[in-house]
Amino acid sequence: MRVGIIDHHLANFHADTFLRLLRSGKYADVEVVAAWEMEAVGEEDWCKKQSVQRGATPEEVVAQSDALMVLAPDNFEVHRDLACMAVAAGKPVFVDKFLAPTLGEARDIVEAAARAGAPLMSSSALRFAVEVEELLGGIGAPGRTFFARGMGNWEGYGVHTVAMAFRAVEGNRLVRVRDVGKEEDHLVVLDFGERLGSVEVRQASNQYEVLPWQLGVRIGDRYAVATVKDYEAFYARLIDAVVEFFRTGQSPTSVGEMLDVVAVLHGARISCAHDGAWVTPSDLL
Repeated sequence: MRVGIIDHHLANFHADTFLRLLRSGKYADVEVVAAWEMEAVGEEDWCKKQSVQRGATPEEVVAQSDALMVLAPDNFEVHRDLACMAVAAGKPVFVDKFLAPTLGEARDIVEAAARAGAPLMSSSALRFAVEVEELLGGIGAPGRTFFARGMGNWEGYGVHTVAMAFRAVEGNRLVRVRDVGKEEDHLVVLDFGERLGSVEVRQASNQYEVLPWQLGVRIGDRYAVATVKDYEAFYARLIDAVVEFFRTGQSPTSVGEMLDVVAVLHGARISCAHDGAWVTPSDLL
């Protein structure tokens, strides 16, 4: 299977990590055949360093590949244009972290993929954290309430905590969202109708030491809590899922979940700017 990478700039941690894992020897039938970037960052040629053919255009990478990875993990403003171009060929496309910064743009990608018959997957690696999997696999049906906690800026890192929350409510659709926090301390309430949860995302200079990613679910009168510690495992499990998606065309994340994740990220920004008002997905379109 020939995989192509399309990115804003290739000199980033995700491009390095995903390539390393794809070349680990675990996926004998997978080869990264080409990559393209909108603009190079730094003095070193990423493609030359990594021995990956540089595509002259993104369309050239798409033509050479059986499946595509659209990264740009810190430049979400280009996701819609890059993803819509990639899905037009009808090949499986993975979009890193989340589809787009607004729900309207995310729907544009989903609709373009549907028109082209292109399988689509988008997710944060934290959705595949082994600690989260062990927690949910060991408790049966969780209760009506849950919480997820994490770190970093909301724009780029909030998705990691949100992705864990969606594992606790898999199959449920978002009804409304509100953020009663502040710019560096987001306190987000998620209403799924029969399920209610909270997401806390805080930014601090010592965040990696004191603000671990956690997911907690109520079971009767107790909470079961998972704390994510194995960072390498969630990246490895994400790539396992992406390769399986490329092979089968079946995404582990539903279209509804992909859109609702964006609705939370987008809706919380709107809510925070309006004193914590409730925001529904339809308000964002």
